[in-house]
Amino acid sequence: MIKLLRLPASLLLLLLTLAGFALRLPLLHRFPLREDEAIYGYWALHAWYVDPLFLHVWPDKPPLFLWLLSLALQIWGHTPATVQAAARLGSIFAATLTIPVLAATARRWWGDAAAVAAAALAAANPFAVSFAPTALTDPLLLLTGSLALAFIVRGRWFWSGFWLGAAIMTKQQGLLLLPLIAGSGWLESDWLEMRSRQGQPRPWTARAAAVGRWLGGLALMVGPILYWDSLRWAVAPSPWDLGAANVGGVTLLPVAAWLERWPGWAALSWYGLASPAAWAAYDLLLAAAVLLAAGRRAPADSWRPALLLSGWALGFLLLHIAASVQIWDRYLLPLVIAQVLLGSWAAAEIMRAWQARAAVHPGRRVEKALAVAALAGLLWIGAGPALQAAQGELPIGGDHGAYTGLDEALAAVDVPDALLFHRELGWQARFALFDAVQAGQVDLRYYPSAVYLADSAAKSPHKQRFVIVPDWAPLPDLPLQLAVRGLYSRIVLRAGHFTVYAVTEQRTAGQPGRDAAWRVCAAEPPGLFESFGAAEVALPEGAPPRWCSIEKKP
Repeated sequence: MIKLLRLPASLLLLLLTLAGFALRLPLLHRFPLREDEAIYGYWALHAWYVDPLFLHVWPDKPPLFLWLLSLALQIWGHTPATVQAAARLGSIFAATLTIPVLAATARRWWGDAAAVAAAALAAANPFAVSFAPTALTDPLLLLTGSLALAFIVRGRWFWSGFWLGAAIMTKQQGLLLLPLIAGSGWLESDWLEMRSRQGQPRPWTARAAAVGRWLGGLALMVGPILYWDSLRWAVAPSPWDLGAANVGGVTLLPVAAWLERWPGWAALSWYGLASPAAWAAYDLLLAAAVLLAAGRRAPADSWRPALLLSGWALGFLLLHIAASVQIWDRYLLPLVIAQVLLGSWAAAEIMRAWQARAAVHPGRRVEKALAVAALAGLLWIGAGPALQAAQGELPIGGDHGAYTGLDEALAAVDVPDALLFHRELGWQARFALFDAVQAGQVDLRYYPSAVYLADSAAKSPHKQRFVIVPDWAPLPDLPLQLAVRGLYSRIVLRAGHFTVYAVTEQRTAGQPGRDAAWRVCAAEPPGLFESFGAAEVALPEGAPPRWCSIEKKP
């Protein structure tokens, strides 16, 4: 452990980044896509192949993430074997890159020790690990927001504005990063002490130039996308309008509602460390750092960023409690920025105090051993929740088993001339079967009830008709509704929580079904029934197997 501490900070940052990448990979293939992941995937494919302006499909998110997801699906492919990984790899890379970006911000504010601590906290953060292997907008939002912060603390106003614009054009929630970025710019030393070449302060001209560069970067990203959006307004709503409509509008709630909502948000925020021991250690570190900073009368450039981060995080959480937004785990992901950087500040303050004491009392091996043991204990405490998140054992992020078997179920209905009835699984079907639907091989049809499904199936005898029924959304009256129309369902596949049924006409010996005169019947193509594992149907003796199309007799 002592030898590890002596490694260069850059090497430690690289090792921690690689460790964070390893923690984010295990869930790449383990669980199928959830409905929101499938929505984004379908929108991305639709934009690339069908409708770049989204005139027929209306997303409720700004398009930057969807465009990048479209590109990822082209690079890594969207075949049944690769589509799930292709949709999620971009988010994993974004989540991994966030680790060194946050470390760079911590180094700028508090030095190398803070950078290493920030990388460790970001790599093992359970919230970040849980959301990394998802095809959601939030990992990219976290990366772009972190980049905007990293650039502004280094005085790179233009690029800070550019990446803040990228965050806003990734998800509307990116606007909530504005106070943090603007406050960090105000704290940035060049902003407070801008001087002319003659050494005289230039408070207004220098500040105006910095803000102008920042707004220029923001406009470079936001302007073209807003122009693209304006081309759609005649026939399609803006993602901003649609996003607000889909959540029923965002309004400030009465105080009585705050008391009802805060336990839900508090329960979700607990997964920021996901362990009582981890939270206790984190809080003790912060308390110790505050006492040490106050005792040594730390300079303003040390405690002001920590105060800004604390205020922003508290305001961010209170705003979600007070506003009429859904209590969803993904909304809290930006808090990772404040949590990681505050922890790195605490680590830097404690390291500074320990180094100062070591300088006064050199050679005390007992103190060194205790410090190493404390560090090892903290790493062990933080590793537990991180490994839990990497195995999908925390109830945040992507799917955790409810959709097990869905990929196999969708693959079973990917056959020529198929008709798939869907209700709960429409977005997953649109995404997984996108190529087949575009080629006309698979027809997707929504059903609001078993009555509608049976009636529609009876009117489509020329199709291979399927319905995928989840265990958590059964259709108990479907057999009766089918029987009324001379149909029945047979099981094609059971996989995980899903059962695939094929809908066919009832046929018995001596009564070959409800064949109508307007159908053309021919010899059954080989393997039609065998491909679904069905038993041979009973037909009149000597009669060849038959199948029917909807074509009319000449």
